[in-house]
Amino acid sequence: MPFKCLGVAQKILELSDGTSQLRNLIENLQMDQIESLLEYLATWNTNSKHTIIAQNVLFALLSSGQSQSLTSNPKLRAHWEALIPYTERHFERLTKLQQQATFLQYTWDRMKLSEV
Repeated sequence: MPFKCLGVAQKILELSDGTSQLRNLIENLQMDQIESLLEYLATWNTNSKHTIIAQNVLFALLSSGQSQSLTSNPKLRAHWEALIPYTERHFERLTKLQQQATFLQYTWDRMKLSEV
């Protein structure tokens, strides 16, 4: 079931207004459905192929109208804690990639200047 839900989230996010549609969908979920979604997010977030979708769904979840009840619910604490290590790991990986891309762009610009 987690990967069927991943496919649905991916299809929604591919739409031009996918983020807002996803947020509206999440706002209508019951607490047990949100708990399942958080469990799925933790599963998706362990694989770098699914990180972008997982982080977009997480953003939609946190920016929904239910965000206050999400942080105060003790049943959801374990799911939140499961998201943190992989989210930090993906963030570090993307930060390194951005630094490498910046360095590459700088090197390319310097090489073009030396040709003149």
